[in-house]
Amino acid sequence: MAALLGVAFALVGRDEIRRTTTPPTGTRGFLVLSLSSGLLLGPALGYFVAFYPDWAYAYLIAGERIPSAVDLLEIVLVVLVPPATYAWTASALRRHAVRELVRGVGAVVVLLAVAVALLGPRFLMAGTTHAFREGYELKPISGSSLGISVLWIDGCLVAGMVWAASRVRALGRG
Repeated sequence: MAALLGVAFALVGRDEIRRTTTPPTGTRGFLVLSLSSGLLLGPALGYFVAFYPDWAYAYLIAGERIPSAVDLLEIVLVVLVPPATYAWTASALRRHAVRELVRGVGAVVVLLAVAVALLGPRFLMAGTTHAFREGYELKPISGSSLGISVLWIDGCLVAGMVWAASRVRALGRG
């Protein structure tokens, strides 16, 4: 999902990318995306890893078994994905490599669809890894504090990213 964010920002800021000769990492769109990724995506992911670790790892491994350094490393790596895909998309746009762009984005979409198909149902339940494996004390996410957190944080994340994308678009035209 984070990879598609970088692609979307590059497509929104394509006017600036095509107009300037600076490297993609020197564009204002890259700066806005990097800040948005670090200030919006990182804390959102960090919240779920810190307060709902079993759910954040799709009940594949118990959250208490994962060292906090691994959690931090995961968050940092996810925050770096959108700027990296922005740089890749920007270079493909400058070279007019539409096939490369379509193949790369298509691969990401297929991987995302497979991940959602396999893990999506796990994210609809609130509980612990042990409860998930044993099949007891699980409740739907909709009736839990986790469900409220998902709605609230995802809403803020989407609103912030839409606003940031509108700024990239305005900067690219100005």
